Amino acid sequence: MPSILILGCGYCGTWLGQTLHARGWRVFGTTRSAERARALHAAGITPLIVRDPRALPPTLLHSIDAVLDSIPLVGTGDGIRQMQSEWLAYLATHCHRLGWAGYLSTTSVYGDAGGDWVHEASPCHPTSRRGQQRLLAERAWLNSGMPVEIFRLAGIYGPKRNILAKLRSGNYAVVRWDPPHYSNRVHIVDIVAALCTALEHPSPGRILNVADDLPLPHEQYACELASYIGAPAPRILSPQEATKVLSRRALAFFQDSKRIDNARLHTLLPQLHYPTFREGWPSLVHDSEPAGAMTKDMVG
Repeated sequence: MPSILILGCGYCGTWLGQTLHARGWRVFGTTRSAERARALHAAGITPLIVRDPRALPPTLLHSIDAVLDSIPLVGTGDGIRQMQSEWLAYLATHCHRLGWAGYLSTTSVYGDAGGDWVHEASPCHPTSRRGQQRLLAERAWLNSGMPVEIFRLAGIYGPKRNILAKLRSGNYAVVRWDPPHYSNRVHIVDIVAALCTALEHPSPGRILNVADDLPLPHEQYACELASYIGAPAPRILSPQEATKVLSRRALAFFQDSKRIDNARLHTLLPQLHYPTFREGWPSLVHDSEPAGAMTKDMVG
């Protein structure tokens, strides 16, 4: 029975863990919360309550076949930062039988491309601190000596992780840029499919953009989605208005403009389950996500 350790077992990790558990894997997931640990246990994942991977017992690490790092950036006195560079050596020392490792990064490592297409070999010039710290974590993993693959995720949506409730509330705002700013997204089902296929066909050092086939201005995406579900049209903001209304984090997300090239992803997954949000949204229409929930999984 193969085993996987999912570090920071949140939204993506739980979906992957449930999928692998159903396929006969032993799945371990770390969390800092006792409440979250109970949820992982109910999902068939063995919870490990630790604040730092260096607290994991060597005997456990010796038995692990695969590791997925989904740990979010950590808040510190001077903002947010990656912690991978502090504990990766510990994992490398004790994961003796490790055959595969994955790190969930983000497309924010590319920064702003002015609406151009970017692929895995494009230069990375992150404009946000989140993107900068994610890029440092990528480099720490690639220099660790472990057989890691990097997954640069676009904006994640899926059950309990979408903007439907905010659209229905009638108070959702988007920015209208001139020229339009492109954003990218991907359904959680396709993220899990990419990870499972990579596990089956490992390629250490591989970097993979994980995005669907339709980069689209967020304004157009939100307006189309609102129309599909019969919600009020989003409030349209000018860039000047947005600086007064949106949080710094939200504004940073809207400011970058790039179209993610997913050709390499299609070498693993010739056909995505949800090639665009237009195929994906019907699976979400009965979602009971609270109106205040996050609109996407901020891995970056």
